[in-house]
Amino acid sequence: MQSLQKPKLDLWLVILIYYMVTSIGALLLGSIQPALGLPTAVLQLTQFAPALGVLTILLLRSRMSMPALTLDLRLRPQQPWLLIVAIALGASIFLAAWLWYSMTGRPAAYTSPSSLPYPFWLIAMAQFIGAAGEEVGWRCFLQPTLQRRLGVLPSSILVGILWGVWHIGVFAEGLAYALLFVLLAVALSVILGELLREARGGRLLLSALFHALINLGLLVWFNEEDGSLLAIGSLAISGAIVAMIAVLLGKVSRTGPHDGHMSLRR
Repeated sequence: MQSLQKPKLDLWLVILIYYMVTSIGALLLGSIQPALGLPTAVLQLTQFAPALGVLTILLLRSRMSMPALTLDLRLRPQQPWLLIVAIALGASIFLAAWLWYSMTGRPAAYTSPSSLPYPFWLIAMAQFIGAAGEEVGWRCFLQPTLQRRLGVLPSSILVGILWGVWHIGVFAEGLAYALLFVLLAVALSVILGELLREARGGRLLLSALFHALINLGLLVWFNEEDGSLLAIGSLAISGAIVAMIAVLLGKVSRTGPHDGHMSLRR
């Protein structure tokens, strides 16, 4: 009697299923948020859609044969200093954008945390939880899974594009705004790719911390959500510059002398 073989799914089909569930899940979660009375200024339920995408893949994996996938949810980072690096990288993006604003004589749209409609500590906690809901999918599943096949930088760019386009609402602000937003998402994804390249555990903590800091910075410092091309453009270019620096510094840190030449350790 022959044993039944599980249907086999190609890696790219797995990625497509994850992305479709994540996109549809975001629409559904966004539609039920008003009914729950949960203010979007505190937490957006759409941020948990990537976690639904991962859950769907895990359920399918029990019934179907799939290629090697990676889901790294180890919480404790073995390199705690990476937390400081994550904070410094996030802060450097806003510092660079603020310097550009200062050079052009434009004031940044600063919002005092005390003027927000909800306590800032509550918003900060909710932003971290929401960012973790996203990063379960983007940086704990999709990034390391693609990285096994494509390498760090190409997978970071691809994840950044998918992540940026997933924020479908940005296209309502026009094509130029949406393209700049996607550029910012790619830059942030590349930075996270480099940050997590050598991470042994703590991917969720590191990526959620960085993500939440970016969201909080956007909340209090810039008016990019008002469709300002100057704001989103400044942040996108600043993010791209920081991403390129992070990639270059990462290459330098992995390069050492070998037989009189410079060799790249992979």
